[in-house]
Amino acid sequence: MSTKQGSWWPVLATNELRQKPLGRMRFGEQLVFWRNGDQVVCMPDRCPHRGAALSLGRVNKDTGSIACPFHGLEFAANGHCTRVPVEQNYSIPADFGVASYPVEEADGYIWIWRGPEPAGQLPPLPIHPETADMRYGQATGIWKAHYTRCIENVCDFSHLPYVHKTTIGVFKKNWVMDVQVEDVAGGFRAVLTESGKVAQSFEFLYPNRWLLRLNHNVRLGLVFAPINATHTFVYGRTWHRLAVPGLNPLMNLATRFSQYMVFREDWPIVASQTPGDVLQAVDEKLLPTDAPIIAYRKLHRGYQGVGAQ
Repeated sequence: MSTKQGSWWPVLATNELRQKPLGRMRFGEQLVFWRNGDQVVCMPDRCPHRGAALSLGRVNKDTGSIACPFHGLEFAANGHCTRVPVEQNYSIPADFGVASYPVEEADGYIWIWRGPEPAGQLPPLPIHPETADMRYGQATGIWKAHYTRCIENVCDFSHLPYVHKTTIGVFKKNWVMDVQVEDVAGGFRAVLTESGKVAQSFEFLYPNRWLLRLNHNVRLGLVFAPINATHTFVYGRTWHRLAVPGLNPLMNLATRFSQYMVFREDWPIVASQTPGDVLQAVDEKLLPTDAPIIAYRKLHRGYQGVGAQ
């Protein structure tokens, strides 16, 4: 019997969260993120008193808590209610509070843990080590599809000469492909071979990180943060080794332009796929060139505690 496993999910870019609380929907749940000194806190964006959004409140730096905008109730980083200003002699019950999720901040992202927590320490974050000494330009966008379909789309080499025939697939004259997959720690690597030579390769780390190796100095990275069952927030990064003053804004612009030109071709196709969640796609007939898709589904089903098809 399979058992569902928890995972670290990058769901925000570090530069999105400043000093004020930030409300975002992730996994179909409205969440609030806020900074408590060097700590990032994530909890449901709903005050348990009367249901107001905590993200409209403020952070009390003196007490390390977030204050509800409606009646000023304060909640500590662990979620427990610590102050009810309008009540003088009120003893706050131990269960008066909100959930507080495990959070880490690393690699330019804010990560939350989703799923059962293992005994002992949580596992390390799934980070691509080869980008540790690289800079990046960033672009973001929303795809109108379930996150699993978005991930599978970028793991699919064989759609390039069809969907992208005027952009990145324009030079794909030989449509016969050899696609191989090998396991790596926390995910898999896929290699496309054409005419006996490696044409492209990417690495996927579960649950939502994808990295394409363009050459020794450049990588294209994507993170797929689920908003809900039909929308996915995508963080795109062009990783590079160029140390040029003032280059970052230009890299952001270049990343935004290149991803728009390519992904606009994907959007209607991916949005049309049914069912949205690939866990429900039990009748699809996959091909040998779908090896990365097969690898992703095997990995995903394992983590989600779903038996093999």
